[in-house]
Amino acid sequence: MAAEKTTTIRMDPRTLKRVDGIARAMSRSRAWVINQAVERYLDYEEWFVGAVKRGLKEAEAGELAEHEAVVRRWESKRGAKVDARR
Repeated sequence: MAAEKTTTIRMDPRTLKRVDGIARAMSRSRAWVINQAVERYLDYEEWFVGAVKRGLKEAEAGELAEHEAVVRRWESKRGAKVDARR
């Protein structure tokens, strides 16, 4: 495991209070909660950047969906959700 490095961040008091509340609820340290939050954020952002890049490549290659097909699929999914709630 690589050596950990220390950094400093500034947080508004409300956010820090929320971090501390989660830390207490989970019996974890403030640092642990912040590290988990940063890891989750980075995982999501890396995924998102990759998805956008793949989408742009597909668009440049002409691999686009027809508007009508997207609308039909969306309406089908929306209808399934409504049916599931009944």
